[in-house]
Amino acid sequence: MAELIPFLDPRLVGERFEQHSIPLEVLKDLAVLEDLIIDVAKWHFLKDNPERQRVPKGFSDQITLNVNGIDEGSAIPRIVLCIAGGATATLFPNDHRDCLEKAKSSIISAVNAAEFDEPLDSILTDSHLAYFDRIGRSLRDGESIELDYKDTERPARLNKTTRRKLTLSAASIQQLTEEVSLRGAICEADQRKGRFELELVDNTIILAPIQSEHIATIFEAFKGYQNGLRVGIEGIGVFARNGGLKNIESIEQISILDAMDVGARLDELKLLKNGWLEGRGRAPKTEHLDWLAESFEDYYPDEIPAPYLYPTEGGDIQAEWSIGNLEASLEINLKHRTSSWHLLELDTDDENETELDLNSPEDWFKLAKLLKKLLGE
Repeated sequence: MAELIPFLDPRLVGERFEQHSIPLEVLKDLAVLEDLIIDVAKWHFLKDNPERQRVPKGFSDQITLNVNGIDEGSAIPRIVLCIAGGATATLFPNDHRDCLEKAKSSIISAVNAAEFDEPLDSILTDSHLAYFDRIGRSLRDGESIELDYKDTERPARLNKTTRRKLTLSAASIQQLTEEVSLRGAICEADQRKGRFELELVDNTIILAPIQSEHIATIFEAFKGYQNGLRVGIEGIGVFARNGGLKNIESIEQISILDAMDVGARLDELKLLKNGWLEGRGRAPKTEHLDWLAESFEDYYPDEIPAPYLYPTEGGDIQAEWSIGNLEASLEINLKHRTSSWHLLELDTDDENETELDLNSPEDWFKLAKLLKKLLGE
């Protein structure tokens, strides 16, 4: 029977982990973390045994890192060393396990060093730091993996910022990868080269691969380019050291967008500059528009027609719906995330108004209910 030894219990912090569950995409990060730990353990073995040119054969063949459960307190996967039952004391002496413990300590120290702007060169090698291009890639803004959360002063917090520092600390790394969500039009597709060009709303061109599972969607969008057909892409983007997106490495999902897609319209509004309205008009802040796009994605029902979105002179957004003889509008205060609903019946001039808090999922449900009532549902 395999021997299970408690090894690491990182805490995942963020809204997605509050129900003590872990999205599958985050588990991919933990799988790469295992590869890093094994690689750093081998490095420690060679440092401790300078007379050796290489690690012993079978050093890690019968040792794996397994998730043995998930504890409460956000989500805390219990990671254990699983040593195969056939492994002998000769094959796996204690110093090999010591190397794994040293590897864990080095990785925790490196993550802490990145957070506190301390030197990294003496903790891990360039090749080890390069692993962080694939560890933490699934983390979103406000999320982190605390590798040593019990140390409240230095919990080894891996987030988007520390991951970037760790990756770019490797001199050999000239770019890094991150998950991206993009909207645009496919202006060119080349089957011979196996790639297509995605034209973003600001006319930037991004190269992306033609993957066999997405080929039908890609060429449908290409054919509809002249008619303004756009797609939404979820995938892995390649970024330069300065942060600029260079190309798309792989596509996880691609879909044709509705002509009234809210996210695509908000991308257009990001291009506004102060003074856009005859010298007046404040431009909405990008982070506010990102929040609104995410909120519509999370809470707005697919079966309800999307509104047309207009910028207001004060830098906010107005959403409008025309349904028969009814005109509905929602004036959205982006800074405070509040809104005013207004309904006008054109035949009678009857009006109805109400306030909605767009920070509240319940009020998004109220908005959906108001719109469904107008549609007769």
